[in-house]
Amino acid sequence: MFRQAIKWVKANQDLLIDVSDQIWGFAELGLKEFKSSKLLAKTLDEAGFALKMGVADMPTAFYADYGEGKPVIGILGEYDALPGLSQKAQPFREVLLEDAPGHGCGHNLLGVGSLGAVLAVKEAIDLGNVKGTIRYYGCPAEETFNAKGYMIREGLFDDVDIAMTWHPGNFNMLNLMTSLAINSVVFKFHGRTAHAAGDPQNGRSALDAVELMNIGANFMREHMISDARLHYVITHGGDVPNVVPAEAEVHYFVRAPERHQVEELYARLINIGKGATLMSETTMEIDFLSGMYNTMYTKVVDDVISNSMKKVGTPRFNKDDTAFANELKKSIPKNSLEGYYRLIPPDMMEFAKAILSQPLNKIIIPPMGKGKVMPGSTDVADVSWKVPLGEFGTACEIMGSPGHSWQNVATSGMSIGHKGMLTAAKILAVSTLEFMQNPNLVENALKEHNIAHKDKPYKTPLPDGLKPPFRRLSN
Repeated sequence: MFRQAIKWVKANQDLLIDVSDQIWGFAELGLKEFKSSKLLAKTLDEAGFALKMGVADMPTAFYADYGEGKPVIGILGEYDALPGLSQKAQPFREVLLEDAPGHGCGHNLLGVGSLGAVLAVKEAIDLGNVKGTIRYYGCPAEETFNAKGYMIREGLFDDVDIAMTWHPGNFNMLNLMTSLAINSVVFKFHGRTAHAAGDPQNGRSALDAVELMNIGANFMREHMISDARLHYVITHGGDVPNVVPAEAEVHYFVRAPERHQVEELYARLINIGKGATLMSETTMEIDFLSGMYNTMYTKVVDDVISNSMKKVGTPRFNKDDTAFANELKKSIPKNSLEGYYRLIPPDMMEFAKAILSQPLNKIIIPPMGKGKVMPGSTDVADVSWKVPLGEFGTACEIMGSPGHSWQNVATSGMSIGHKGMLTAAKILAVSTLEFMQNPNLVENALKEHNIAHKDKPYKTPLPDGLKPPFRRLSN
């Protein structure tokens, strides 16, 4: 049965590569992935999946079911790109389309790797090898907003027993690191305009309020836990210097290892904003864009995925792939590997250095990083609080390639990325079949998850009535 799923992916690799390359070419930003979501949904619909489009108030969000009854296994797919990263599939910098987006996080691969998995599981269901329901979640806007959180709030994960996902990366490795919880919020200040030279006494500068808030936030940095992060950018500060700005705004990310820590820091940040309004005699409006949890993985699911990775093996790169990687590596900063070393146990350092010296990861890396926090955030975390979840990565990028980079766009559109994607599809399919034929594993995963969340149940971080933030999208 497992071999049959692996054979299905191999026999249909041309289809999967074609869909992935089309999405790579579309390179659509979050909540605007109309062509990408349509292509994925069409492929599932033609395969006989029951399709539901435009869920949770998002036109590019969908889910598709095949089979019936329990267990219900959900596979997460993503397909949004990043702004300004357009790049040809070649090992030196050359944009495909000026100022256009690109798949610098490999979500074209992610969405199609998950697609390949559910299609392979469909065949196993049709052959009568397993029973249950396989569900593909088409999840938009992972890079910018908590689309999965909106889907959870709509009850779309209420009947799911197990969820799994993967992510393109440098390594073939089970993901044990948690992520940072986050709030993404815009603070808008309203003042009173005036001639900055001729009538300054009548002006009340919204930009002053923004800058005063930022000063207060920077002083607060000294009094935060060391693992917390505070980032901001002034998104509007006025138009010309000789007019006192009546409107200004600043966009903040508040991050911390635990959800409750984010909420505490966020409350303090709001007070700083209120203080800025008092000092500048302005008013403040809060536009809450998104909130996410920190990731919590379930060991039962991790173990199933780990065993599946051993059964499937790693991407098989050839001489052309290695030559491409060696050429691309010339553009990677020499210190790009330093962040990996903090994850490596001392007794594995020599082994790790040998792996990191290679342009492509060709073995399964022993799981590392348990108890450590990945310096980033993802809405996969919210799913992990709702249902038992496991995640892994396969080598789709060259060693040391920075996240969200043009180098990742290049490998996401050629054979290195393709091979990692097909490997991920096989791992997800084999893991799903393992759960479908072993109800005890599902039961144990649910039991573990329920115990872990007994005293800290999932509560949506999205305020009541909040809609997906289409208001923040540019035309």
